[in-house]
Amino acid sequence: MAATDLRLAPLVDGSKLRPPALRPGVIPRPRLTRARAAAARSRIVLVSAPAGYGKSTLAAEWSDLDPRATGWVRLDRGDNDVVVLLAHLVAALGPLGLDADRPFEELSRARPSIDRVVLPLLAAEIENCSPFVLVLEDTHLVTADSSRAIIAFLADHVPSGAQLMLVTRGDPGVPLSRLRASRDVFEVEYDLMALDADETRAVAAGLGLELTEELAGILCERTEGWAAAVVLAALVLSGREDSRERVADLSGNQQQIADYLIEEVLAAQSRELTEFLLGTSILERMTAPLCNAVLEIDTAAALIDELARANAFVIAVDDHREWYRYHHLFGELLRAELERRHPELLRPYLLRAASWCELHGRADEAFVYAHAGGDLGQAGRIALANRDRFTLRGQSETVRLWFDRCTDDEIASDTQLALAAAWAFAYQGDEARAQKFIAAAERGSLDVPSVDGATSLRSSLLCLRASVAPAGIPQMLLDAELACAAEKSANTRWYFSGARAAGTALVLLGRSEEAIDPLREVVSTQRPELAVLRVMSLGYLAFAAWDLGDRREAHRWATRAVRMVAEADLDGTVFSAIASAAGARAELERGDHRAASRHVESVRRLRPILRAARWLDADLALRCGEVSLDVGDRPGAVEFAQIADDVLQGYSEAGALPARLGHLQERISLGREYELTAAELRLFHFLPTHLSLQEIADRLHLSRPTVKTQVASIYGKLGVEGRSEAVEAIERLGLGSLPSVTSLPVPHHADPD
Repeated sequence: MAATDLRLAPLVDGSKLRPPALRPGVIPRPRLTRARAAAARSRIVLVSAPAGYGKSTLAAEWSDLDPRATGWVRLDRGDNDVVVLLAHLVAALGPLGLDADRPFEELSRARPSIDRVVLPLLAAEIENCSPFVLVLEDTHLVTADSSRAIIAFLADHVPSGAQLMLVTRGDPGVPLSRLRASRDVFEVEYDLMALDADETRAVAAGLGLELTEELAGILCERTEGWAAAVVLAALVLSGREDSRERVADLSGNQQQIADYLIEEVLAAQSRELTEFLLGTSILERMTAPLCNAVLEIDTAAALIDELARANAFVIAVDDHREWYRYHHLFGELLRAELERRHPELLRPYLLRAASWCELHGRADEAFVYAHAGGDLGQAGRIALANRDRFTLRGQSETVRLWFDRCTDDEIASDTQLALAAAWAFAYQGDEARAQKFIAAAERGSLDVPSVDGATSLRSSLLCLRASVAPAGIPQMLLDAELACAAEKSANTRWYFSGARAAGTALVLLGRSEEAIDPLREVVSTQRPELAVLRVMSLGYLAFAAWDLGDRREAHRWATRAVRMVAEADLDGTVFSAIASAAGARAELERGDHRAASRHVESVRRLRPILRAARWLDADLALRCGEVSLDVGDRPGAVEFAQIADDVLQGYSEAGALPARLGHLQERISLGREYELTAAELRLFHFLPTHLSLQEIADRLHLSRPTVKTQVASIYGKLGVEGRSEAVEAIERLGLGSLPSVTSLPVPHHADPD
């Protein structure tokens, strides 16, 4: 597991995989024991209550009493990235007996296959675990449908003898009605957690405050058994002679009581500690160096140690006691108090936190603090510098969540933020938003260095435009050439990005001979970070070679593209779609129609992420349409032709794509006119080759008599008497897949029949 954990270190936050430190019991042991006994046969335990009722402490005590092994995940908004959520779940289940290596391996890929690989593995492996309790704390913070579906999936697959405990303030994101109907869920609600007078007295005693029976009864009545208020009140009353008067002052609703108590708690602290509590309340979690940076002090370590010893305010979130967080409600109350007392400090504190996190490689937290602090320039710099790294390690959803925090106007107001957002939405296939933020970036100041490695923001924008090509293929070529010129002397990766785009544009314009050199230059580089560009270039080298009639080179490039997708863990990405389209054509010409169809299906499955680049969506649809027709899948060919037609509507300057669409549509139409069957159509690309009928039959896994019958039928429908005439007719009528195939020499040793 050590190597696996190291490999997934960017995804798994180990501090989230531990329960909170146990505080004085919120539910006394007898009541807790009875609740556990009642829940013994339930696979799901739901702990639901408002803030401050001790849900997390209850869950920790519950699991502490349980003889089964316990796993723990403290969820936060970052787990709305389904890859991050699954990584935490697998990491938590690993010590409970789950073989985590294969799920971790898949999750480490650039675009892991969740539905087809990770979830089936998780479902199969979880059955092999010893009986366990898995606690998911703060499930209400998971709001994305995709992540909620994972929690629901887990709930459905908890094996008999194990329990999944969901700790939440609200909707836990699982189908409760179905679970209730099956009597498979035990619910612990706030009324069970509310303290009575004796329990109030016991909790206060655990914090060092001895209350009389009468005073405990008054405190319980005023707080309505709200554990957080009891804890805060105990801190206020400790050492006070006016305890009765203080308790009598408690009145109003929960928020009013909490506001009163937090003021009282802070009033009892030194000025230094009060300022520390208020200032650090902006932090999701804290460590001494971060706190020193935010407050511009050098005493944070001693102050955190003082708070930790008091065991009333903070929880250690790592084994080394370097990182802490406030108890949820206490942190929220402190933050509200900071905003009330010192609103002018909120922004500088947030921006100092952002700068520290950015400097120390905590980009996700840095972006959140920068945006909350209103520095969109800093947020844009963080996003542009890190979006590629996050995307390539499988956290594209995390990047999207950054932009979900922003309004469109905020994104458009900063050039770096607009560029990063345009790249992110382009990767996700969101054409409208990608183009919107490309246009916003074009209005910005571009002649400044770029944090993404380009010599300027202008070069970065040129490469982005050359990738998406919103203005058509000729402009794509121009943008690519300008990017190459700007980046060549610096030899940045953006030079190769421009060269790849230039070669691709030349293929799309029908100038394949000119495309060879720039594409070869990209392929020849061995820089690891350029793997995605090499895959794309290999694919388009294959397409160019086919255009030029060089089938040997085309097969070589296509094979390398497919192999490199596997080597670079790029399966399921835009780049693998290009390799699959090339692989489909290569397998078709090898006679392996099943393999060709599998590649076509891969492209079909990836269409949602191709849509931001119309040229790519249309190009691959046309290539898959040709292959589909050649393997005898006329409905598939019609589908891809319609896709290309729809995509090209309103797309000006589309190079050779419209002509290729017309050719495919003509082939489909002529096939119908001559009443050619699917079985007959798939023989067409074999006829111009040197293969005999027996060899064709072997390639298609058919008998020679079957192939002979189908070929004879083709001859009859085309009105020809032999193979040479058939090839001429196919070429004349435009029924061949591409000119490079139909122009191949007709074999002299063709079967006489």
